[in-house]
Amino acid sequence: MDAKTEKKKKHANLNDLITYIKGKLEGFCTEWAISGIYSNQNHIRFSEKKIDIHKNWDEIRFNLFLSKKRRTSEITISDLRKLSIDKTLEYCKKLLDSSKRNTNFKKLPMGPFTYDNSIQTQIFDEKVVELHENATDLVEKSIEACLQQGATRAAGSFFYGDILNILETSEGIAASFKKTNLNFRIRAFAEDMYATGEALTVSTHLNHGFDPISAGEEAGQICKQAIGGKKGEPGKYNIIIYPKVSTEIQAPTAALAMNKYIMKMGLSWLVGKKPGDEFGNEKITIWDDGTKEYGLATSPFDEEGVPRTRTVLIKDGVIQKFFTNTSLSEKGEESTANAGIIIPKPTNTVFKPGDHTLEELMEISEGPTLLITSTWYTRYQSYAPPGVFSSLPKDGMFLVEDRGKRLTPVRELRINSNQYEILENTIALGKNNKQVATWLSTSNNTVFAPYMLIKDIKMTTGTK
Repeated sequence: MDAKTEKKKKHANLNDLITYIKGKLEGFCTEWAISGIYSNQNHIRFSEKKIDIHKNWDEIRFNLFLSKKRRTSEITISDLRKLSIDKTLEYCKKLLDSSKRNTNFKKLPMGPFTYDNSIQTQIFDEKVVELHENATDLVEKSIEACLQQGATRAAGSFFYGDILNILETSEGIAASFKKTNLNFRIRAFAEDMYATGEALTVSTHLNHGFDPISAGEEAGQICKQAIGGKKGEPGKYNIIIYPKVSTEIQAPTAALAMNKYIMKMGLSWLVGKKPGDEFGNEKITIWDDGTKEYGLATSPFDEEGVPRTRTVLIKDGVIQKFFTNTSLSEKGEESTANAGIIIPKPTNTVFKPGDHTLEELMEISEGPTLLITSTWYTRYQSYAPPGVFSSLPKDGMFLVEDRGKRLTPVRELRINSNQYEILENTIALGKNNKQVATWLSTSNNTVFAPYMLIKDIKMTTGTK
């Protein structure tokens, strides 16, 4: 049996099991939602300039939301044997009967809805499905490009694949979409063990915003420039951040703090803020966009089946709206299509770009300036206002001298700031957004961001 025939068989099995589960749920739930997902994924891991692992796997799973008179449960089923499904659902029935009412759940939205069919073409690329051995060629070319820039070693990973998502709910919604994903990350190393560079490229389409060769070149360039770095001096600096750094220090306000559920739990640094309040520099405009072309978090509908939309969160430094779902929407307010049914989830966090190149940002920055290409170990002292955090630059970091004509590598400095300061002190932005999605990032979602210039940020260092 060829791969396409096998996939069609699994898609049919997915539909059959949805029908089976639906019949069971109708016997004891007042409301329910079944999300059936077939996923076919690939992973290439490489190190020491060569490929270590190239594996493929597929799975079928069901994410279920169950409600009985506002007693709720959410569960994932991956054991597809009907006897196992029966036992799991019998347990869920008993759990619902003994649970307290969920005050955070009101209802599922009533369907059906009309969806934008054009979104499907923006998130599914048949070339990704048929990538096969060409995937290793992309990896090898990226490694070669990295080494040509001066790195001595390269390592990283390439995840790619496709999914089918079928949704049915008790409220008349029946819809589906297909989606492809590409996520490539490469890290470059020099003989100087502290000189490293990292770059990534992500998209849903091979020919739209996905360029592993350029990522390899970028990682190699950063690595080479970082050779010979010395311990930096603590103090106040202007910082210019690469787009992927925004997932750690810029995007969390839009992706986490503007979540109605997080605010209700008192875990947001925006507690007490409301639409119309100022938050951030006037140059800051951010929206959550579940319809963004080629976005990894784009889809025609959310987990409730509500059509995805574009929601402006902050405009010109003024709060416009918080993202929500059906249950957390206030009277007269519609869902922003950010379900999670219980907890809203961000989609693509998008920054409005500015009008500067990276070189121009370095040229206009007044005073001591650091160029920061990557961070990790972002930790919050508290989620209460103003959201105090620290974040550690991990790859090439450079002192910008002579208005950007010279970059001197420095090390062992840590960002110490808060979310109020970070957005208020953003004084200039780059002219082009890049889609980024990093491993274990603070915002934990896809971000479209430009280079950003942020003034007067405290940088500290260890005492030993």
